[in-house]
Amino acid sequence: MSKKKFDSFRSMSKKKKFVLAVVILIVAIGAFRVISSKLEDKTAVTSDVVNIKVTTAAITTLESTSPLTGRLEPVEEVALIPKAMGEVTNVYVELGQKVAKGTVLFDMDKTQVATTYNQAKVALNDASVNLSRTETLFNEGAVSQQQYEAAKTTYTVAKEAYTFASDSMNNYVVTAPIDGYITSINVNAGAIASQAAPAVTIANIDKLEIDTSLSEALINKIKVGDKVDVLVSSASDTPFTGTVTALSPAPAAGSLTYPMKVTLDNVTTSIKPGMFAEVVITSEKTENVIALPSSAVLIKSGKTVVAVIEDGKVKLKDVVLGVDNGDLAEIKSGVKAGDTIVIKGQEYLEENSEFNIIE
Repeated sequence: MSKKKFDSFRSMSKKKKFVLAVVILIVAIGAFRVISSKLEDKTAVTSDVVNIKVTTAAITTLESTSPLTGRLEPVEEVALIPKAMGEVTNVYVELGQKVAKGTVLFDMDKTQVATTYNQAKVALNDASVNLSRTETLFNEGAVSQQQYEAAKTTYTVAKEAYTFASDSMNNYVVTAPIDGYITSINVNAGAIASQAAPAVTIANIDKLEIDTSLSEALINKIKVGDKVDVLVSSASDTPFTGTVTALSPAPAAGSLTYPMKVTLDNVTTSIKPGMFAEVVITSEKTENVIALPSSAVLIKSGKTVVAVIEDGKVKLKDVVLGVDNGDLAEIKSGVKAGDTIVIKGQEYLEENSEFNIIE
C-alpha cells in the first residue's frame, strides 16, 4: 500500500472503517459458502458408490447345533474316612500329589491295637499247637471225641480273633483306594483322625464327565456312544471330543428334561474338575446345500432377497430359505453355486447401484 493510500485510510472516520470491515466479512462468508457447496456436490457424487464385500456361493454341509451346559466332574472321586480313630503319627502325601492305588497316605498310633494283635497271635499259635497234639492223641485213641472237638473250637475262635486283630491293625494304616490326585488333606501329625469327616479326598481326573440334560426336541437326535464336541473356554479355544456314556429314556422326577452324561479323556490334564463346559449337540444336519452367511439375506418390500453381482451389475434376487443356524442360512432356490453374493454393504444396495468391491 502506497504512503498516500495509507494516509488516506488513516484519515477515514471510525464509522467508515467499521462499514468496510463488515463488507469484507460478508464477501468472505459468501466465498466460503460457494466453495463448501461445490465440495458437498463432489461428496454427494462419491457417496453414490457403495463399498461391498462378496463371496462365491458353494455347495456345503450345514449343521444346526444346540449347546448344553454343565460342570466338569471327575469320574472317580473318593472321600476317605478312617475305619478307626486314633492319633496321626505321620502324613506321607501333599495336596495336589498324584498317587497310585495302595499308596500309604497316613498312619495312626498302633500301640493299643498292637497289644491286642500280639495277644491274638500268641493265642492262635497255642491253639494250633494244642489242636495238632490233640489230633494225634485222638487218632491213637488217647483222648475222646469231645476233647478233640473242643480243641478244634478253641483253634477256630483263636483264628477269628487273630484275623480281627490283624484287620484292626491294618485300619491304622490308611492307603489310597484309587489312582488319582490328592484334592484335600484334613489331618496332621499329632492330631486325632476322626470318623466324623473325610481325612483325605482323592480324584482321578484322567477321565472327566459332565452331567447335563436334553429337551424333548433333542432326545431322539442323540444316543449312547455318540461323539460330541465339548467346549471348555477357560482351558482352550479348540473343542474337546466327548462321548455320550449315559442317557435316560425318561425325564427326571419333577422335570421335563432327560438326564445325560458325557465323558471325555483328559489326556493333557489341561481341563480341571469344576470348570464350566458346553456340550454341542448337532440337532440337524443338511448335506449338499448352498449356504450363505445369514447376514447376507435381506427383507425388502416384504420379500426375502440376496444381492447378486451379475455382469457387473447389482441384482436383488428372491430366495427361499431352509435351515438357518444363526451363522449360515440354507438357500433352497434363487441362487446357484458359483454366483457372486454380496455379504457386506448389501443393505445399502438397490438394483443397478454403483459399487466398489473391497477385500
